[in-house]
Amino acid sequence: MSPVIQLPENKKPLAERLKAVLDGDFAEVRDAARTFIARPEMAPPSPDIPKEEYRQKTFTWIKAMIAEGFTKLPYSKKHGGEGERQKYMNIVEVIAHQDMSLAVKQGVQFGLFGMSIESLGTEKHHTKYLPDVMDGKLLGGFAMTEIAGGSDVQGIKTEAIYDHATRSFVLTTPTDDARKAYIGNAAVHGEMMVVFAQLKMTPDGESKGVHAFMVPIRDKAGAVLPGVAIEDCGHKVGLNGVDNGYLKFDNVRVPYDAMLDRFAQIDANGDYQSDVEKKTQRFFKMIGTLVTGRIFVSMVSLSGAKNALASIVDFAENRKVFGETLMDKQATQARVLPRLAEAYALHFATRHLMDSFQQGSPYIETMAAAIKAKSSDSGVETADEARKLAGGKGYMSDERYGALRNDMDVFRTFEGDNTVLRLLVAKNQLTRLARKFNTASGVQKLVKTVSMKLKGRLAQFNAASGKTDLKHFLSSSFQKDIFKSRERAMMYALSEKMMKIGKAEGSAVAANKCQNDMLAYADAYAERLMMERFIKAVRAEKDPEVKAVLKDLRDLYAVHTMRKNALWYIENGLMKPQKTKILIDLENTLCEKIRPHAKALTDAFGIPPSVLSGAQPAAKPKVPAIDGPN
Repeated sequence: MSPVIQLPENKKPLAERLKAVLDGDFAEVRDAARTFIARPEMAPPSPDIPKEEYRQKTFTWIKAMIAEGFTKLPYSKKHGGEGERQKYMNIVEVIAHQDMSLAVKQGVQFGLFGMSIESLGTEKHHTKYLPDVMDGKLLGGFAMTEIAGGSDVQGIKTEAIYDHATRSFVLTTPTDDARKAYIGNAAVHGEMMVVFAQLKMTPDGESKGVHAFMVPIRDKAGAVLPGVAIEDCGHKVGLNGVDNGYLKFDNVRVPYDAMLDRFAQIDANGDYQSDVEKKTQRFFKMIGTLVTGRIFVSMVSLSGAKNALASIVDFAENRKVFGETLMDKQATQARVLPRLAEAYALHFATRHLMDSFQQGSPYIETMAAAIKAKSSDSGVETADEARKLAGGKGYMSDERYGALRNDMDVFRTFEGDNTVLRLLVAKNQLTRLARKFNTASGVQKLVKTVSMKLKGRLAQFNAASGKTDLKHFLSSSFQKDIFKSRERAMMYALSEKMMKIGKAEGSAVAANKCQNDMLAYADAYAERLMMERFIKAVRAEKDPEVKAVLKDLRDLYAVHTMRKNALWYIENGLMKPQKTKILIDLENTLCEKIRPHAKALTDAFGIPPSVLSGAQPAAKPKVPAIDGPN
């Protein structure tokens, strides 16, 4: 057998070298996941698969993930796992290419359920539950959301009342609209739930805030336990491989050890104890699991966008329209390539999220909220644009554009509604800004105020005074400055506006009247973060050809985003109209320059061809002729 010849790195195909950049340090584990989803038994289901069959197929795939050894990766070694959370998230991101229901169901089981036990529980919970969670012997879910609660998790109505005589808790759903809603793994497969409820030390006492409890809902035979009512949510717009359900509790008693007690305990005398004094602070520590959930949603939304882009570029390269390929048309390039540039920007931003989470960054909640909102919106919009560009073919179910769009639609709602998350981003940043002032003396506050205004004026001058030539717009330093200047100017303007309204009408009125400004600011924050990570990725690249292609793609992201925000730049004096006009021609020029590399840029995603279109329909039985016997 002749030896395998290894080509020098710079002689490998461009797509392969780009793939190495995207995969980074996780190439080996991502390739293992690609091999896994390319198996014949992992083929995407038929578009018309019944809900019940789809749920069972998804459960079978979960078992295959367990057998492959993937599901132990994210948990701490001291709990029987492998302590490789980033490896696991990379695997899940690849698995999302195959089926979003599988990505979400595993996220419920091994992310929300298992990680809640690990992060909110103590050693007794880790020892008792985590080995069975990893092996799939204990299936569960994350029962937080209530029908009338929405995003107001602190205001949930489910109660857990402590009974010191029996050292137990009694869980009750006081009203129908306090039922736990849309809970994954609840309708069919779940045996136990992490249930979030208001803890009360007596039936009429004041709530100690939201706490988490391990609550069995079925026995090992699958029978629903007494006091628990489960209702199937039924058929959904998408993700029908996930068994979502409603849960209601009628005086369900659980033992003392059912409370996940890392942040609060009840001592032997029946007294409530917590090192975290304020209820609000305890609450935010307890819902920290949602941060990893938001990173997860960012990554799987990006996987959906990549699927749509890979499919539509392949289609457009092969579709002839009046003698040319569809991809050669300027209008096609304008519809596809800026979205491809955004996908790359989001890819580098989500890598930064993972690294920041691993390092314990104090900014991770804000960054995760901003990128989750941006990525999930982008995923749906990209799939929809690809569907339209594919014409009638795109409307066929087995092309998967519609399934992608529908499956990702709810990503804009769960793990935090995108509007609420954008408000959270602005609130966190305003709080951070206020903290700088609150810790300063009167003179220091004056100096900081003057400094802020000078920085804003300087940014305005630097942006507005630049020449309208290519070098100016394609300079990484200008791109970084203009994105940062926009975010900074919006934050200062928002802060001043809120203070002005607050003085006249109160802080609550100010917060309500500034919501639209807060939403716009959050996107500026996300775009600045994405731009910075893209610049850093291009700067780090050593391969000249790869670096050149990535720089063109980075420039397209920058120019397209600046053009999208052109009115704001003009209104706020950061650009003159003649500068924004040239962005139109420059975007077209960049699209034309990138167009020859479109296929390589999407092939670099490494998506197995078998998952880019739906399962082939079964052969239809022959229909007997109607003109007599054969």
